[in-house]
Amino acid sequence: MIGTKAPAPSTAQIGVLVAISIFAWSFGPICVRFAFQYDLPPALVAFGRMFTGMLIFAPYIWYRGWSEIRAMPARSRWLAGTAGTLFGINITLMATSLTHISIMINQALIATIPIWVAVFEVTLLKGALSRAIWAGIGVALAGGLVVAFASSTAPAIVEGGNPGLGVLLAAISACSAALYITIGRKVRSTTSFIPYIWLVYTAGSSVTLIIIGLSQVSLIGYDIRGYLWVLLLAILAQIIGHGVLNYVLKYVSPTVITVTAQVMPVLAAIWALVIFSEIPTAWQLLGSALLLAGVTIVLRGQSSRGPTD
Repeated sequence: MIGTKAPAPSTAQIGVLVAISIFAWSFGPICVRFAFQYDLPPALVAFGRMFTGMLIFAPYIWYRGWSEIRAMPARSRWLAGTAGTLFGINITLMATSLTHISIMINQALIATIPIWVAVFEVTLLKGALSRAIWAGIGVALAGGLVVAFASSTAPAIVEGGNPGLGVLLAAISACSAALYITIGRKVRSTTSFIPYIWLVYTAGSSVTLIIIGLSQVSLIGYDIRGYLWVLLLAILAQIIGHGVLNYVLKYVSPTVITVTAQVMPVLAAIWALVIFSEIPTAWQLLGSALLLAGVTIVLRGQSSRGPTD
């Protein structure tokens, strides 16, 4: 387990960690799709992912981390809880969108998170964006419109799915993730890794459990294989993917990580094509390419401005 007192990793070690993280995370949507084959509802998949992550880090919190959490300023604990709530909403909507649209479209829209971060910088933090960033937002917006139109007119890949609704849910999911990142980046800069991530997972578990209660979804009674896919999802996407990236965020620029993470939608689309034969239309491919190009332009524009914190 990663300790809070460990020495800073080398550049090579960070590179390896990021590569492993993104590779593992790219299998997340595949695990979700397999869990759906055993009739597990999206809210239960999201809860299982968050709750497993909370349990894995619970022993550390019990023996060592609780004192660190008590020592945190009340505002930091509250912000970590808010970030976790947004993260729980993010993964619930992301999973729900996969009941309507393909993995490629889902991941292309989720990859627009940096676009939303830039928008919140203007609307919430009263920041100013460069022309390059506005250009990137324009390209991504064009790509998003192409994806939305192409998906709404193309046959649904998921039986009984509503592609338009799936696109909307994935876009809202990306928006909530951007808020989570915006809040979490501030807290993480002054908080140890495991106490912070445990608070996030605890809050995320709570909000997904509330969603389960409101939607009257049962926690039990499903095929054991469905639960095993949720467990694999938690290990790959939650612990290795999400956890490791949050760990290295303290040692490397968020821009570098986010640019590298653009590989993930491509990998996820390849796995979906090979495993589920999810073949996108030409217009969906074009729209997804524009989305990723716009995100890359925004990230390059943010990098050229230098840090804003």
